[in-house]
This record gives sequence, C-alpha cells and structure tokens, in this order.
Amino acid sequence: MTIQPACRKQFYTAIFTVVFITFAVSPAAQEIPFIPPVYNYTTDLYNAGNQNWAIAQGSNGVIYFGNDNGMLSYDGVNWNLHNLPNNLSVKSIYIDSHNSNERIYVGSFEEFGYFESNETNQLIYHSLRHNVEDHQFHNDEIWGIYPFNGKLYFQSFSTIFIYDGKEVRSRKPYPAVLYFFPAGEKMFAQLIGNGLCLFDGEHFHPVFTRERWNNDNVIALLPYEEDWLLVTSKNGLYRFSEEERTLTRWHISGSNELLQSTINRAIVSGDSYIFGTLNSGIFAIDKNGEQLWHIDRNNGLNNNTVLALFRDRDQTVWAALDNGISNIRTHSSLSFFEPVDSQIGPVEDILFHDNRLYLATNQGIFSFSDTDGKLFPVPGFDIQSWFIKSFGNQVFVGHNLGTSLLQDFHEIPVQGARTGGMDMKQATINGRDILLESSYTSLFVYIQDSSGNWTFSHAVEGFSDLIKNLEIDHAGNIWAGHMYKGVYRLKLDSDLRKVIEIENYLSFDSTQVSTYRPIKVMKLRGRIVFADGDRFFTYDDIEHKVIPFDLLNNDLPGLADTHRIIPVNDELFWFIRHKEYVLVEYSENKYVIKDRIPYSILNNPPNAGRANLLVTDDNVSYFCMNGGIGKYSFSDGQPEVKTDLQIASITFHNRNNDQLFYLDPSQKGILAYQSNNITFQFLYPEFSKKIFQIESYLQGYDSRWVNTDGSRSAYYHNLPAGDYTLYAHIKDSSGKVLSTASYSFRIKNPWYKTWWAYLVYSLIIGSLAGFLIKKHIQRIVRKKHKLFEEQENRRIAQIERQEKEITTLQNEKLEAELTYKGKELASAAMMLINHSEFLKNLRESIQSLILAGKINRTEGNELLTMIGKNLPEEDEWNLFQSNFDLIHENFFRKLKERYPSLTPTDLKLCSLLRLNYSSKEIAEMLNISIRGVEAARYRLRKKLNLSETDNLVDFMIKFQ
Repeated sequence: MTIQPACRKQFYTAIFTVVFITFAVSPAAQEIPFIPPVYNYTTDLYNAGNQNWAIAQGSNGVIYFGNDNGMLSYDGVNWNLHNLPNNLSVKSIYIDSHNSNERIYVGSFEEFGYFESNETNQLIYHSLRHNVEDHQFHNDEIWGIYPFNGKLYFQSFSTIFIYDGKEVRSRKPYPAVLYFFPAGEKMFAQLIGNGLCLFDGEHFHPVFTRERWNNDNVIALLPYEEDWLLVTSKNGLYRFSEEERTLTRWHISGSNELLQSTINRAIVSGDSYIFGTLNSGIFAIDKNGEQLWHIDRNNGLNNNTVLALFRDRDQTVWAALDNGISNIRTHSSLSFFEPVDSQIGPVEDILFHDNRLYLATNQGIFSFSDTDGKLFPVPGFDIQSWFIKSFGNQVFVGHNLGTSLLQDFHEIPVQGARTGGMDMKQATINGRDILLESSYTSLFVYIQDSSGNWTFSHAVEGFSDLIKNLEIDHAGNIWAGHMYKGVYRLKLDSDLRKVIEIENYLSFDSTQVSTYRPIKVMKLRGRIVFADGDRFFTYDDIEHKVIPFDLLNNDLPGLADTHRIIPVNDELFWFIRHKEYVLVEYSENKYVIKDRIPYSILNNPPNAGRANLLVTDDNVSYFCMNGGIGKYSFSDGQPEVKTDLQIASITFHNRNNDQLFYLDPSQKGILAYQSNNITFQFLYPEFSKKIFQIESYLQGYDSRWVNTDGSRSAYYHNLPAGDYTLYAHIKDSSGKVLSTASYSFRIKNPWYKTWWAYLVYSLIIGSLAGFLIKKHIQRIVRKKHKLFEEQENRRIAQIERQEKEITTLQNEKLEAELTYKGKELASAAMMLINHSEFLKNLRESIQSLILAGKINRTEGNELLTMIGKNLPEEDEWNLFQSNFDLIHENFFRKLKERYPSLTPTDLKLCSLLRLNYSSKEIAEMLNISIRGVEAARYRLRKKLNLSETDNLVDFMIKFQ
C-alpha cells in the first residue's frame, strides 16, 4: 500500500503494507501478516533515471544512490543529482569517512573517482581514471568498490583497479571476479564461472568449487552466529564454517517463495536477513529461518527487481530498484495490514474476540482466517456496519438496519433495535448496570438476564434524535453527541424508561450563533470532555454548567478538533483528529504530545471524522483505515540515532554580475553590500516521515522565529549593512527542540558608506561648505556693495539732483539775469537807437532850418557838430543784434536763416517778444502805437506760418 506524505512535493510517496511482527495479542493475531511501512520514491520525485544500482550513507546521514544519470543524494527532503564527467550511470558507491574530509568513491563505465566536499560543502568530483598507467580501457564498468588491507579495490568484470591513496594500478585476474565479499579482516570472492575463493589482496585461493551449490553463483556472504551464511542466486542458503571448511544447507520454513526466486542481493539488518530478488521483491527472515515478511508489488514495493540493498544507521532498509527506490522502516512502531485480495472498504471498528480479528466496515463484517491468512466476510453482515463490540461472551454489531448479535459466525438480529445502531456503552445509571445504545432515532436499554447475557429491554421514551456517540458520567448524566446539532444532556427516571431532563447545547461560546454546530463528546480520565473545534470544555457537576477545560486548552492548543479520545492506559491517550492520530501523555498534571501519525502518510486514510482505533490489553493500538488496519506497538521502536541540524550551504547572489556564490559555513562570512541576498540551506537527514519544523532567527534583523519553506531553506533579501548571527533549530511535532545551529556573518557597508567615502564626502562637504561660505560672503559683499552702490547712487543722484537743481536755479537765475540783461540791453539799445534817430532827425531838422535860413548857419553848424559828436560811430541795431545773438545763442541768425523774409523791423519785434515785452512796452520802445504793434505782430505770425492757436511769445521764447 503506497503512502503519499502530505507536506508538499518534498514529502514523498510512501507505501504502508503489513508484516508479521513477533508480538501480538493472541495466537490467531500472530498470524496476521502485518508488515512495516514502505516509502517508495519514483523518478517524479528524484528527477533522475529509473534504475538505481548502489546505496551508501555519509557520516552526516545523507543517503547516496548510484543512478542511471549519476549520483543521487537525499537528506529526507531534498534530492540532488551529481553528474560524472562522462554523464553516465553510477554503478557502485563506497564512502570513506576515516579521513578528516569524507570521500565518496564511485564507479562508472570506464570511469571511477571520488566526490569530496570543498570549503563551502559543495561536492567536487576528482577522477582517478587518468592515474591508471599502462591500461587500455575496454568496456570496464566498475560494479563494486571494496576496502581491504588499507587499499581500495575497484572491480569490473574483467579488471581490478587497486588504489593505495596515491597511485592506481590494474590487474586482470583470470577467471575474473564476479563479486567480492568482505568478511571481517578477510576478503572472499566469487569468480566468474568458478568457485568461491579467498583473496589476499593479490592472489585468489580456492575455498569451494561451484559444484557444491549446483554450479550457481554466490551473491552474498553474511555473518551467522560464529559462521557465515552463504547465499546463492537460485540454489538456497548454506551455513559456511570457515574454521571447519564445511558447508551445510540452511533449511528455512514458510518461505518457499524465496527459494523459488532469484536472489540478487542480501544484507543483515539487526536479527534479520533481508533478501532482494530479481523477480519477487524483498523477503525478511529471522535467524531461526522463519519468514518475517515479504514485500512485492502486490503489497507495497514499487518494483520487484532489487538491484541493491542497504541498511542505514537507523537500522532501516533501502532498496535500489530497477524502477525507483524504496525505504522499508523495519523498526518502525507502525505496521500495516491491507489485504490485496479482499475489498473490505473503510474500516469503522476493530474487535479481537476469542483469539480472532473482526473488522466492521461499510461492506459488512470481516474476520481473519488463520488457516489461509486471508479475510473473509461473515455471512449475514453484508451491510454498512458502524461498530462491533464485545460484552462478556457476546458480540454486538451496529449496522444500517439496526443491531445484531454475532454468534458462531452467524447474524442474530436484536428484535427491538431495528434502526441503525451507532454506538453502545456499558454504564451504571441510577444504580443499575445496563448497556445503552444510540441509533438513528432512539436510545435502547439492554439488561442482563439470569445467565449473565445482555438482552434488549426497551426504547427510552421522551427522546428521539440522530445520536452518533454516547458518554455517561458518574452522576448518571447521558451525554449524547448529535451528528450536527451539538450535544444533549439527558437524565432518565428511576426505571430508566423515560427521559425526565433534556438540555441541548448548540454552542458553548456566547459569540457563536450557529444553529448547527458539531460538538464532540468524549471522556478523558473519567471526566466528560467536549470539543467544538476551537476549544475544549468540560462539565462542572457542582455548578451544573459547562466550563472551558483550561488544562487541555493550555497544554494542547490546536487539538480542539478532536472527535474521539481512546485511552491506552492511565497515562497515555489517543486523540483522534480529522487529519491525524495524536498520542498524548499525562504526567505531573500536564498533557504532552508524544507522537503524531498524520493521515497524509497513509495511502488509504480513514474518512475524516470517522477514524477509530482499538487498544488491546497489552497496549497495542490498532488503527482503522480504508481497506485495512494499522498497528502501533510501543515495544517495536528502536532508540533513534541522534541527528544534528546542519547548515548545508550558504549562498549569496551578487547583483552586479548576477552570479551565485557559496560561503564556508565553518567560518564567519564577510560579504560586500551588493551581495546582501542570502539563502541558508539546512540539513537534517531523517527519513521516518515524522513531522519536523526548522525555524530560523536572524539576530539583528528578525523580530521572531520564522518557519523555513518546504525545502528547508531560509531566504533573506536586501539585508542592511551590519553584523548578523543566524540561529536555527528543529522541532518535532510536540514542539520539542531537537537540535540547533548558528552562523555569523557581516555585510560590509556600501562603497558610499566606507571611511574613504566619508573622507571624500568630508572633502566634498568641506569644499562645498567653503564654496557656499565664499558665495555667501560674496553675496553679502555684493549685497553690501550693491547697497553701498545704491546708497552712493542715491547720494550721487541726490547730488546730481541738487546740482541740477542748482544748475536749474543757476540757469533760471542766469536766464532771468539774461532776460533782465537782455531787456536792459534792448531798452538801452532802443534808447540808443531812438536817441540816434532823434539826433538824426534833429540834425535833419536843423539842416532844414539852416537851409531855410531860420537858423544861423554858424550856430546851426555848431549844433550839427554837437549832434554829430553824439551820434554813434557804429550802427546801434547791428551792435544790438550781435550782442543779442551772443546772449540768446544766435537767435537772429537762426531766425533769419529759417525765415529769410523777415525784415529788420520784424527782427526787432521778434527780439522784444523773446524778451516777453508786452505790446504796450513794445509800442513805447518802438515809438509806435499799440495798434501798430498788433499789426506788426499779425504780419509776423503770417511770415512765421503760425496758426491762430499758436502763442507767438511762447514760440519766440522756445525758439532754438
């Protein structure tokens, strides 16, 4: 029967089948062929070739297999394939653990050498093929590697290669060696087509000819008391006394099938001999020649052709098969019986009665026959059966149609119980011993008759419901677990005929409002226990109320989905959950988990919620499964070899070049910052399929313990720079820490956080600070300079303004003075002109008077002389013009140039208008009337082309 473990892909297909184990509850039970668990590993799991040829185990517990594609390694979770240079199969393996650095020697086709771990725990292959001198390889396939006298012998079917640790030399014996058999300090050999010889390291010395075993080949030489057990391929087993040189056939009983098979490999495992055949699977025989078990494809083995056998340090047997790998847990506390030839369906209940095994299944009742070793259906019970229980000499069966007695392999219906029987308990209620049965509809009471047999009495009145199981407390309360609607507390009257108290608990938690909530009722150490899936509760018969069961809730958190509790004894109890059987021990007022058997490791686990088990008087437990039963015996287990948690490898990913690198787990690691993505691979070689959990805690980073993934790896990405220590531990299913490991490492600062970077930063910051300070000072200087410039500009502007104002004032003063002077000049000039004209007119008048004789000539000439002396020598008008132009920037010249039609009289008027004389003043100065002035002004405007709106005076003043 194949087991599929549940823990993701790394938990592998396992086959649980059944073997006979030396202890049992009765002679009949001893005949039941219970067999140990078998785990099968296929190519889908280890991802390599079908055929496997050799097996060995390293000092760290890892198992190695010679496979068609290379060498496989397996640590209980992870498979790895290690290739050879020729990429061909590995036919032989030998591990030398005597040196400080373990070597794994392997043999292949025209190739042999060894794997050795480097400082980072990576296996590196070293070939010895090229160390062979003067040998031409020709189809040399290394089928065996044997240590002898300090040397290693690599054996092919034509050549022996001898390696002394430095050199390799070859020998070609004739006949060639088929097998070597290390035997203590000696070495025997089966030669091809020849007999058994003793090998001294160089030569072969005949011991027996092959005619002694009918020309067959010896395939194994195993220790047997003080002698040897010689195993032939097809002609049986022989006891070989080396001292007496005698050979005696060893007759084994009950194993004719082994003698009819072709034996290919054989080993010793404890007190047993294990034989692997080419066509019939694996046999186990004890030292008395009794067959212990036989496993083949019909009852658990993945393939019937066994190419190699190996016993590991846990005393379990590994088989390399023609298709896959198998592990037989020969010393497991578990063993299984699953009949191949009988389809019995899910087992609901188990009973041993009168030295006979009975199984209640959905196909009916089956019993085991000790004559032919098979299960057979009990007549009349070919119907869904829920329980089978014995009370005294009577056997009751509850089934779909009611309840029946099983007597002399016949069915006797219980007439009063005609609805499906679900559960039956013996109890004392109101001082009366009864059997109380629950059914699909009613509760039934059975009482004892005068002969001590139980007989149906009556159905209890006042209550009708679908009750799955019953428990009765010491106060006579009946606790009835409904399939869906919680649990009932029932109280019967004194005659046990009527229910007088009914109390229904749909929930024990006020926050739960579900109308239909399954509540399981059980009994633990005489106390009623309830489980609602979240917590345990119990009944306080003093307060008459249901209260939380704090002891169970504190000691067994997570087990509140238990639906049955079966006692083994006063200290051990099986808690049956929906997914596992849990063995719990009560000691010192504390409940502790001792073992777990998850349904996931079973090929045909029981249906959820319907698992059951039977504990016999010798404390052997029998589990109900689909199509078979399991057996758990406390005396079967052997002390386990201590396994240490190891760090198998430490890898980091460099983001700069996208490469993967390894670290030495034995030394503190120092990593560059760009390599801060780290993976830790843990190693804990353990092959029993028990539940283990590895947790890691990275000090300096994690705030809690973290579960590793299914491949037992812990990943840390983008770790900050700093010092770290990784702590790891492995815990079993009860939470007990089994082993620990640790590793310290440091992640260096990134380049931008190194001392020289900080130095550069300091220089840059200093330079930048200096630059900024300089800029700041310059800015302040510029600001102050600008302020000074602004102030200076304002001062200069003010000075300029003042100077302009002064200039303006001066100009205005000068202009005023010029105007004044101009007016004075004009007045003086006009007076002179008028004076000159007056004198001229006066002279003319005198001359006229002289001529007229009115004035004496002499006196007249004297007057003329006086007038002539007072007349200016120069023309006053021309002088006026010149002086006026000097004062008014060539006023007359520019005016004459621009307006050439102006007459001297017009120019006189223009000069007087520029000096802003009024018309009256002009009239007086020109000695004309005001009207004449206005007429002159009019004529002047015409010559200057001025409009009526233009002011003539303004024009003259502004003229440049």
